[in-house]
Amino acid sequence: MPRVVVVGASFAGLYAAKGLRRVADVVLIDASDEWEFTPGVHEVLGGRRKAETILTSFHDALPGVEFVKGVAVAAHEREVHVECDGERKRVPYDHLIVCVGCAYARPIKAQLASLDRRAQLAGAQRELGDASSVLVVGGGAVGVEVAGELAANHTVTLTARESELVRDLPEAARRYALEALRSKNVRVKLNGEEERGSFDARVACYGARPRTGWLATFVDRDARGFVRVDDRFRTSMKNVWAAGDCVAKDADQYLAAYAHFEGEYVALMVASEILGKAPPGAYVPPARIVALALGPDDGVLCYGRVVVLKGRAVPWVKALVERWVVRLWPLPYELFRRLPALA
Repeated sequence: MPRVVVVGASFAGLYAAKGLRRVADVVLIDASDEWEFTPGVHEVLGGRRKAETILTSFHDALPGVEFVKGVAVAAHEREVHVECDGERKRVPYDHLIVCVGCAYARPIKAQLASLDRRAQLAGAQRELGDASSVLVVGGGAVGVEVAGELAANHTVTLTARESELVRDLPEAARRYALEALRSKNVRVKLNGEEERGSFDARVACYGARPRTGWLATFVDRDARGFVRVDDRFRTSMKNVWAAGDCVAKDADQYLAAYAHFEGEYVALMVASEILGKAPPGAYVPPARIVALALGPDDGVLCYGRVVVLKGRAVPWVKALVERWVVRLWPLPYELFRRLPALA
């Protein structure tokens, strides 16, 4: 069978690998040997969960897929170079799928220089557990969820450059999130207002950067380093694809759900080439579904531009979604793209 190499065990990478393992020999390359459910990190930081509860072994999650633990450092036609324990390994491919995601401020995402993610998360949890006052920087969904989670046991200040929190959500959701945080005594400072106070701990929730430096001379990227793809996630190189948060796309599509759909779609595209079948039509992003947690007992759920649920039920919805996703159960792209958007 042809060999498909997937670089990056992100949501996109995992679903691409899963979708192709019956039609190809699939190799998955990642710096860690555990998959992290990143949307649960705020619960670990708040002390409500242990680090191991959001980590799953690739061998358990994807039987039948060969795993290479290492960091991709270069790509060439027909092979990827990977640093494994100080040695460079060449991994050949017939099709290459790049799903490396973005680097993010510690501790929200793993740092590739340190491969022990459990230790990273446990250390951050201890640091925040010992803190009384915490500064959260960033008014997007990550910053809001972290602030809401920490508010139960800390004095929290949330600062953002923007004039509103979670600007990509409907107005009713933005307003609800702000009111919910203030009801938990979170001090919210918008418009880039400088915070001069001293804090026991600081959590940065901004600055996502694509991990694509190793692709600089291999595929086309935009000025920020995101990989340029067409409407079928093909890059400028033949038989090389990219999906997930490392791809240049509309700002409102940098969500785990979209990475999932993109990984599944790319698997369909590559499988059609391998099997000699007609490819699926151009990718159409499904309607946007966002569940924003505002602490253990509050949240807001949006579908399209409509708020469909608020309050205590939302964290339960997120928990059910996590149980589904960590088992790599399907969220069929072909089904979701046909659902009507609500304006």
